[in-house]
Amino acid sequence: MADPVTIREKLGQDAYAGLCAASLTLAGNNARLHRAFSAGQVRIAFLGGSVTAGCLDNAYVPEPFPLHGVQRLRSAMPGKRFYLYDYSIAGTGSDYGLVCVRRELSLCRPQLVVVEYGINDAKTPESIGCFESLIRMLLQLPEKPAVCLLLVGMEDGYCCRAHMTRIAAHYGLPVVDAAAALEDAIRGGQLTWWDYAADSCHPHPAGHQWLGDCLFAGLHEWLSAPADAPQPLPPACAYHAPLTDLELLFLDALESPYEHRFGEDGLPMLLHTADHGGSWKLPLYCRGVLLVYRQYASHNYATFYASLDGGDPVPLRGYSLFGWGNPVTVLLSGGDTSGEHVLTLAPADCDRNLKFELVALGIWGGKRKESD
Repeated sequence: MADPVTIREKLGQDAYAGLCAASLTLAGNNARLHRAFSAGQVRIAFLGGSVTAGCLDNAYVPEPFPLHGVQRLRSAMPGKRFYLYDYSIAGTGSDYGLVCVRRELSLCRPQLVVVEYGINDAKTPESIGCFESLIRMLLQLPEKPAVCLLLVGMEDGYCCRAHMTRIAAHYGLPVVDAAAALEDAIRGGQLTWWDYAADSCHPHPAGHQWLGDCLFAGLHEWLSAPADAPQPLPPACAYHAPLTDLELLFLDALESPYEHRFGEDGLPMLLHTADHGGSWKLPLYCRGVLLVYRQYASHNYATFYASLDGGDPVPLRGYSLFGWGNPVTVLLSGGDTSGEHVLTLAPADCDRNLKFELVALGIWGGKRKESD
């Protein structure tokens, strides 16, 4: 691994500043940014995966890029108070980001949201739909926050740049494409991958410092430009956004055969055990269902199967060799139009005496069917 303090020293100050500037690939419409930073207190939320969380070798870097970027803002604007809300979780993508918007962001009411899902998302229609739904959902929050994309990549070049930048351009969002700037620096012989990262995707402290500096450089440049006229939310989508109206159901209010518990995060969950278990059928009126469960590296956790209207069951694997209590999101589509559906959850026959934690249940395109 490279010395985690040598990226700036290796390039020199001017080339380092140029590398940060090269990451600013899309300025977007800065009206929301100007409004956010006009306040004396600025609340900034981060959504992302393990890179945003600062994961590194089963630990965390001391100053991940969200903290470094906000620290630079505090130094540059001492008259303002900046509050950082980090909702990143390793292994999650924009499908779980939708849950964060509905559950956590309604509490912190951010004025700026930085989104980093470039390596955790897929390039499938379902994943693209989740990402655009997330963007539309964020832009429609009551606080009308500014939204900025920060793109990172894998060592092999994987990044969801194409559809994410198209969506950003459609909604007038600024983009920090650190992945593209780093690739160009590597091709030009200025840097190696290991000057930035400790493995195939996770930055070491020097990499995080550079990402935070890129974010700061972008915010400084976009705020230095005159304010644009506000851009209304486009009525049409760049691709499609079927989950924009996602509604989370209150797990503690649902009647189920499972035990109602509160997790370590203080949020309600449904726990399947040997004493509280079996199959569960829940009537719903919707277009689709979102489920979030936890995965553990313990054989005490069950595999469940979820299906809509008796269709092909989708496995929900409570055990994984690499699980650590991380949330896993699954989507079940009921079609293009809303209608009455029945969600069925059931443990695998051999796992009926094992545990399973359901931590979120949501629907889009409808509502929970009222009982007669």
